[in-house]
Amino acid sequence: MSRYAMFVDLERCVGCSACTVACQASYGLAPENRFTKVNLTTAGEYPSLKGTFVTTQCMHCEAPPCAEVCPTGATYKTAEGPVVVREEDCIGCRYCVTACPYDARTYDEERKIVRKCSFCYADLQKGREPACVRTCIGGARLFGDLDDPESAIARAIREADVIRVAGTSFYYRLPEGMERDLLPADFEAPRYLYPWQSVIQPLGQIVLAGAASAAALSLAVHGLRALRERRKQHEGA
Repeated sequence: MSRYAMFVDLERCVGCSACTVACQASYGLAPENRFTKVNLTTAGEYPSLKGTFVTTQCMHCEAPPCAEVCPTGATYKTAEGPVVVREEDCIGCRYCVTACPYDARTYDEERKIVRKCSFCYADLQKGREPACVRTCIGGARLFGDLDDPESAIARAIREADVIRVAGTSFYYRLPEGMERDLLPADFEAPRYLYPWQSVIQPLGQIVLAGAASAAALSLAVHGLRALRERRKQHEGA
């Protein structure tokens, strides 16, 4: 079984945003919606300051709170590690948006569903790397299987200067002078997650089940009424 992860060498990132554009093109995102973000920041101290870039996206947490709060199971963590959204099961409640500690989800107003980076999971199943990796002109990104000790990413993250964002599937190398606190923070579950799991989410599932039952009953009643009307029309003829 594979265990996928992403390594970003920020020393090599040139801030071109090719990763962002490739992702948008792959998933038909509007310009204002970005699964992959490239942010300009500064490293060092005055007067020796220099611009540098930090790329962020869904961090594919080991214990994703977005999956924990999803009332329909639309968001789930795959066996290989990527956290994905089964879009046909998403009801657009946006509980996952609130639960995400990395602000990595976007709401599709037209389709009324939540969407996010999936590490291009469908492509992975076909043996292809994520779009952001394929288009990185600086070679700043490595993606692969951590359980394969000979994979490029497994070898890269063994270097002493590589930083792992704890609790996630992301590793970074910082440029000289850049502080760790400019990277995404180590994973920490939202404080409200336990009461949500134990009380609120079960109640929400009951409400959803009740709503589904009510909808089914309404359809059945409507169907019976229509059948009755057709019979009356037939008898009258």
